[in-house]
Amino acid sequence: MSSTRTPSAPRPRHRSGARRPAVLLASTGAVAVLVVAGLTAPQATAADTSAGSLTIRLDPSYQQPAFEGWGTALAWFANVTGGWPEAQRNRLADDLYGANGLGFTIARYNIGGGDSPETTPYMRAGAAIPGYWNRPGPETPDWWDPADAGHWNPKADANQRWWLTAAKARGARTFEAFSNSAPYFMTNSGLVSGAADGSQDNLRSDQYDRFAAYLSGALQRAQDATGVKFDSVSPVNEPNTGYWRAGGGQEGSHWGPDSQARMISALRTALDAKGATTRIAAMDETNPGLFRTNWEAYAPDVRDSVGRLNTHTYGTNGRTGVRDIAKGEATPLWMSEVDLGGSVPQSFTDMSPALDLAGRISDDIRELEPRAWVLWQAVEDYENMTPAHENSNWGLIQTDFTPADAATEPLRKNKKYWAMANYSRFVRPGARVINTDDTHTLAALRPSGQGTVVVHTNTTGADQDLTLDLSGFRTVGGAPVERYTTDATRNLRRGSDLTATGKTLKATVGAGSVTTFVLPGATGVNTAATTAPTGAPRQLVNDNSGMALTAATVDGTSTPVQKTSDPADAAQRWTFTKSASADWGNTAAYRVTNVKTGKALSAAGGALAFAAPGSATRQQWIRSTTGDGHTTLINRATGELLDVTGAATHDGAPVGVYRPTTGGNQSWTFPGAAADTGKPSALRHGGKCQDAGGGSTADGAAVLQYSCDGGTNRRLKRG
Repeated sequence: MSSTRTPSAPRPRHRSGARRPAVLLASTGAVAVLVVAGLTAPQATAADTSAGSLTIRLDPSYQQPAFEGWGTALAWFANVTGGWPEAQRNRLADDLYGANGLGFTIARYNIGGGDSPETTPYMRAGAAIPGYWNRPGPETPDWWDPADAGHWNPKADANQRWWLTAAKARGARTFEAFSNSAPYFMTNSGLVSGAADGSQDNLRSDQYDRFAAYLSGALQRAQDATGVKFDSVSPVNEPNTGYWRAGGGQEGSHWGPDSQARMISALRTALDAKGATTRIAAMDETNPGLFRTNWEAYAPDVRDSVGRLNTHTYGTNGRTGVRDIAKGEATPLWMSEVDLGGSVPQSFTDMSPALDLAGRISDDIRELEPRAWVLWQAVEDYENMTPAHENSNWGLIQTDFTPADAATEPLRKNKKYWAMANYSRFVRPGARVINTDDTHTLAALRPSGQGTVVVHTNTTGADQDLTLDLSGFRTVGGAPVERYTTDATRNLRRGSDLTATGKTLKATVGAGSVTTFVLPGATGVNTAATTAPTGAPRQLVNDNSGMALTAATVDGTSTPVQKTSDPADAAQRWTFTKSASADWGNTAAYRVTNVKTGKALSAAGGALAFAAPGSATRQQWIRSTTGDGHTTLINRATGELLDVTGAATHDGAPVGVYRPTTGGNQSWTFPGAAADTGKPSALRHGGKCQDAGGGSTADGAAVLQYSCDGGTNRRLKRG
């Protein structure tokens, strides 16, 4: 029987917003908002009853970089369970990192700060991570000396360190250390939970170098004790927020952007002094929008000190902006922490939390294009999740963190665990995620050309007939297609094999399900069916204004502006020339040349101009797209995006370059010569399609949601 204790307060960053009601689109303008601003209706649950057929095109001609893997932060659960009886903790390690479990390959290790031994314990179960410092005598001001071996405890944090070795023994190869707070004696409040005022920094202004010495020293001691080598270390966590207050239930600290930058520089200096090549990851902000705010405040030398970009997605605004920052900086990006409690009470059989998690995984990877996807703690405190406390569904496994008998405490897997397995067991390190034109479908090329994996989520309450369009692949072959399903009654159960017919695979997926398809014969790229904008000249139409990029003559000089679309105008037609024709990566670069002038778009000094076509990086543009036909173009030399200045909508407005903002004025479609047949645009809520009422073509006609039956009044034009 579990012990009784005071309920823990929920982590503020984990509280998701209320679910919105179904959206009824009242005008064509509402459709424009959904498409241009990138908004989606909320994800449906298995209670919805819409059904229908869906064709999904896979696009291997747009490939994300080699995937590094899936993982979890260790932190609280590892601090608890790493000290449990051998058999029990090994069961948990097998469930997360074992080949027959989730097969995680990434572990994020929490370097604890540690409160004073005189402080009465106040944190939630597991959250008081031990620090690596040692206080051998009475406390005096600034007593801690990083050069004094007696001031270190190299054997600290044995429970979490056990998890590092257990993960490594089961195949984990990527390890990152992260910090939530400096030790208590470096803080303003004297507590590792934050400052008295959550909007104020808690690290004392004279402690940056000492904290950098602490992090670099703790990193080395953790490595020496475990044999694990950390690829990266993250010095701040969700920094520019007001969450972290003295006396809260976990370690945390506010850092303003200037403070973040100072800490990053101090840590880089400390690591360099030790000859450590460990990358600095930054800044693990709570959502992509805040990440971008912080990043824009960093000076160039601070940005150069960051070897990996980390963002959380507790909020989902601005993912594509961080994606484009990462490409412009040529720096790897991780989605380094998130979890969802779901919108239903604690349950181990309800699929709703699993469908929510699958939606977050798919959306994060589609919009961020990260190298890795890492969960917040995969094991959650069961008692804290019960109806008497949070009554929620955090974690993939729930177990009591203060059990009467750890050896017999149940390890309770929920449906999120099995939905996670639909991804983590099949999309393995080295895989390359590819685009699809469906937001509920993630696809990836398996490592070493061993076929393709597709994971599809049916959020509706009825069966769905899928058609996978495989025409983008060079070959498909006749090998059996495996499928594995998680739903209300099945946990990653293998169904009967399927066979592709030509370059088409048909399947029926059940209501409220996550299904993985393994297509061993789908390999290569069909060069005649790519989405790369090469070939015939085409327009660049701005999503915000609806106007076309034009090479206009102003005072005798060719100048980039936007003008009312005229496909016959040679000044509005552009030829895309790929730098490397066989490069199908998501950072492939293109030269963009105007048909009328013969000049290429070129960025330099914060301005856009024309130049004679050449190979200079200022003429190279990286294409980013989620597969929906909308694209941003990133200049390889400057990291800036093709941008209608000031989001102007009038004819003749200048077009330039600007840092990523996620605005529609930086988003473009590329209409070509071929007829655009469109594709039904399904709303996330219920999976129904946007429908022009009565098939009307009149201005102002009502747009409703309706079953996706293939009618042209339910097909949106795409570039």
